[in-house]
Amino acid sequence: MKEIFSFKGYNGEHITLNLIEVLGYPDTTSYEGGYDIICTLEIKCGCYTVNCDRYFAASGALYRFQKELIKCYEMLKGNAKYTLFLENDLFFEVFMESGGKANIKGNYQECPDKDNKLLFEIETDQTCLKPVIMGIDRLKRKLNDDN
Repeated sequence: MKEIFSFKGYNGEHITLNLIEVLGYPDTTSYEGGYDIICTLEIKCGCYTVNCDRYFAASGALYRFQKELIKCYEMLKGNAKYTLFLENDLFFEVFMESGGKANIKGNYQECPDKDNKLLFEIETDQTCLKPVIMGIDRLKRKLNDDN
């Protein structure tokens, strides 16, 4: 299991994605762009946690998020969204605020047929963006996939 990124906030809060498997690599690509991937997902926010051992994502969604995150990091303003085209089990958005502060707001819903949903908000700053950008770059190099 290899860490893709750990988006660290204050007080130990975080969103962490660890790569378990790349599905169909290198023959089958994802409708999201890149490849479908299976990850572990951990969210810690206050006293709330998510520990999902099989979160289905796509490298293309991570690449789109990374492009927006790079703009936020360089300009210290704007926002960056992580979401999949068809699935909405995990959504989060990074908002850059004045003074290099950042706020991550999102939600996670394991089963769409159940009304259990974690809404979360994590405070952080611009120094936490660069490790996420670099983590997604490592995934690109691993997959040799620069969409």
